[in-house]
Amino acid sequence: TAPSPTPREKTPEPPKASPAPSKSPKPPSSSGISIRAVNWSDRYWRVRDGYVRLDQIGSGSEQREDATFQRVAGLSDSSCYSFTTADGRYLRHRSFVLVANRNDGSSLFRQDATFCPRVWSRSGTLTLESVNYPGRFLRHRNFQLRLDPFENSHQYYADASFEIVSGLD
Repeated sequence: TAPSPTPREKTPEPPKASPAPSKSPKPPSSSGISIRAVNWSDRYWRVRDGYVRLDQIGSGSEQREDATFQRVAGLSDSSCYSFTTADGRYLRHRSFVLVANRNDGSSLFRQDATFCPRVWSRSGTLTLESVNYPGRFLRHRNFQLRLDPFENSHQYYADASFEIVSGLD
């Protein structure tokens, strides 16, 4: 096999792991959560046509339900998180894009649907690192949620920071 390519520049260190999951924002215990972008405070994660996007949420009940999730113990690491939709699908990355799929029971699915909280400089925000692609974090780009490699830039930090709020449903 050919050796792995070597990077041209040294990659900046990604953020450190949270000291404990309890340091992350906690959702209300008995209801769903919604996840709002820090740098687009009028936009929330929303499942539309199977993809997770950053959308403005209107007053329609379907839109609000599509933007409400349950945060559960991570499928492949219980100290991390997985997110489910009202109809039982899990949020997972596929080809580095966040989608909603039914759990197929595979190890790959469990890893793709597990995200670990990390600490940025702003308290109360949530940043999520892929369990099976360390150094890749959920961020929005063109209002689509993606799993992108860490970049040490103000824009990256802003696009990868989210707030958990009470469910919109």
